[in-house]
Amino acid sequence: MGKRLLTSFIGIALFFAVVLSHIYILYIAVALLVLGMAYEMYRVMCVGRFLRFTGYFSALLICFGFAVSRLFFTIVASLIIFMIAMIAMHGKVTSKKVLSVGFVTIAIAVLMSMLIVTRRTFDKYTVILPFVCAWLTDTGAYMFGSLWGKHKLAENISPKKTVEGAIGGLFFSTIGSALYIYIMVAIMAKGTPMIQVVVKFAVLGFFTSVVSQLGDLAASCIKRDFEKKDYGKILPGHGGLLDRFDSVLFAAPFVYYAVKHFIL
Repeated sequence: MGKRLLTSFIGIALFFAVVLSHIYILYIAVALLVLGMAYEMYRVMCVGRFLRFTGYFSALLICFGFAVSRLFFTIVASLIIFMIAMIAMHGKVTSKKVLSVGFVTIAIAVLMSMLIVTRRTFDKYTVILPFVCAWLTDTGAYMFGSLWGKHKLAENISPKKTVEGAIGGLFFSTIGSALYIYIMVAIMAKGTPMIQVVVKFAVLGFFTSVVSQLGDLAASCIKRDFEKKDYGKILPGHGGLLDRFDSVLFAAPFVYYAVKHFIL
């Protein structure tokens, strides 16, 4: 527990230092995070050196595409790169393996890079929202699951997750999102926050919690198939980067589109 709390405090401090700094710092941080998550996924999947570097190059290409607004081009280029890798590795690596690595690489890079689009489209405070929702969901699920968890949520995917924990995650994310936007509006507008805005973000928090838990379960499916408990050990008490950010993978794009089309 001590290691977990220390890692959390250091991580939160580093997180705010990155998110609240210059936008180019965020670009670099997202790219490094994507590379770290890809590394953990490749390690779990037992991916060879050539295919790993193909994945790293494609992931960085996509991150660059988001940064310079050339997303479509870089995704198409990444797909072509993996098709070429499949031809080059034919007879040494199965096409199914190449396609699997290509899918997870592009998925991780695209979903996490939505943070870049969110920052560029809105502001630094909106970028914080996916993390608020995802991490409060994790906290609420852990607390409710530990205290009252009795009914298994998806035992064949993640044995420790419970229905009570999922409800706790929804509750924490809903209240946390409403409280976060209440404080932000009060500070930015220097007045009393509008109740409509707070309610909208409470609803956003609820549904973001739903998709973040789906992201967690999706990552757990892969771990379960490869019989791994954690993706890594880089974060003492938490596991790997994917263990900590898997829920953000789904939350980041959801928050962007929800704020753009339903909140504003």
